[in-house]
Amino acid sequence: MSVVYPSMVESPIHDSTAIAGLSLQGVSRPEPVQGVVKAIQRAATARRAPRDLPTTTRGRLELALARHAPGLADRLVRRTVAARITAGDLDAAPLAAGMLRRHRDAAG
Repeated sequence: MSVVYPSMVESPIHDSTAIAGLSLQGVSRPEPVQGVVKAIQRAATARRAPRDLPTTTRGRLELALARHAPGLADRLVRRTVAARITAGDLDAAPLAAGMLRRHRDAAG
């Protein structure tokens, strides 16, 4: 079985998350739908099904980092989230309230 890993493909679901204050802008780079389609085609036509298929070179690097250096990947994600919290990007998101509280309690 193959799994296709796009970072983010812009779709109507992102409108609702942006309204909820949880936009992925600045966190994930939008990837073209064509890359996802090509990855699915590669999986479907491969002689032996590939395990994981990122849709871009950057996605391939991110997946390798997560798989082979999970501690580093964790630190990068934590730093990105902390920067978004510090910038106030998540202040209007009720779903992020617990995370904001824990982050501020730990810093304070």
